[in-house]
Amino acid sequence: MMKCWVKLGGGETLALPTAVSWRFCYGTDTPCDSFFLRCLWERGQEKLLSAACRFFAEWEGERVFTGVVDEFAVRCGKDGLYLELAGRGMAALLLDNEAMPAEYQRVTRADIVAGHVSPYGIEAVGGGELPTLEGFTVSSGESEWSVVRRYACYYGGVIPRFDREGRLVLDPHRDETVLRVREGDPATGWEYREERHGVLSQVAVRRRTALGTQWVSDPDFLAQGGCARRVVAVPNTTGTAAMRYTAGYQLKAARSGRVRMRITLAGAFLAWPGQLVSVGLRDCGANGRYRVAQSEVSCGAEGLATTLALGETDAMI
Repeated sequence: MMKCWVKLGGGETLALPTAVSWRFCYGTDTPCDSFFLRCLWERGQEKLLSAACRFFAEWEGERVFTGVVDEFAVRCGKDGLYLELAGRGMAALLLDNEAMPAEYQRVTRADIVAGHVSPYGIEAVGGGELPTLEGFTVSSGESEWSVVRRYACYYGGVIPRFDREGRLVLDPHRDETVLRVREGDPATGWEYREERHGVLSQVAVRRRTALGTQWVSDPDFLAQGGCARRVVAVPNTTGTAAMRYTAGYQLKAARSGRVRMRITLAGAFLAWPGQLVSVGLRDCGANGRYRVAQSEVSCGAEGLATTLALGETDAMI
C-alpha cells in the first residue's frame, strides 16, 4: 500500500489521502528523479498545500521517494474532486541553485559537501575514495549540481546520485545482480536499441603547450567500424596517469547511452538505477547482464508496472 505525505514550510507534516494513481521516475543523472500523484480530495481545502515544499512516499512500509514539491492542482470533474501533485527528487535543490564562483587551491570531498550540498539541508554519504584536487575552479553561472557532478564524476569516476531517503550518494555502484528476467516472468513488452551517434572510438589528451599526448581507444567500437575522435586539452601540470584516466572517462561517458534495453514488468519497485539485471528472454538475441539506467514505476488503470531502461554494465550510468 502506498502512503504519502508532505512537509510544509513551517515544519508541519500533512498525510495525503488515498492515491488512485501515481508514477515515480528514477535515474542517476539529469533529468533528476520525479513523481506524479493523483489522490482523492475534499472541497474547501484547495489552498491547503500552498506551503508544501517536501514530499515523501512509502510502499509497504519502505521509503521509495523523498523529494521537492514543484506544483499541485485540485481538479473537479465528472469523476469527482482530485488532487494532483508533482515534483522532483532532492537533486532539484542542487540543479535550481547557482553556485558562487570560486577558485580552490586545494579541494576535498568535505569541502565540496560543505560548500555545495549541506547548505540545502542535504545529507551526503560515502565518497571516502574521492580524490583531493589542486586548483579546482567553480565557474560563474554553474549550478551546484554541476559542481558536485564534475568533481565526483570527472575526477573520481563516481556518478553522484540520490537514494530514496533523499541523501546524496558518492560511492560507486555495487556490482550485484538484484533481478533476473526469464521466460515466464510477467514481461509485457521489451525493446532493444543501439545508437552510434556520439559514441567515440578514440580520445587524445594533450597538454596545452607542453609536449606529450595520451591516446585511448575503444577496440570494440573500432572493430565495428566506429570512427569518431576527440582531442582534449589539459593543463601542463597534468600527469601521465591523470591524462590517461581523462581519456578513459571521455570514452565511457560517450558510450553511456549507446545501448538501451527497455523492459516493462508487472509489479512495483523491482530494481533501482545502478543495480544489475540479468535478462534471459525466450528467442531474444540481446540477452545478457545490464545495469539499470532509469526506472519508472506506476500504478493506474492497468495495475502496477515497472519499466526499466537498461544499459551497458561498464558505461557511465
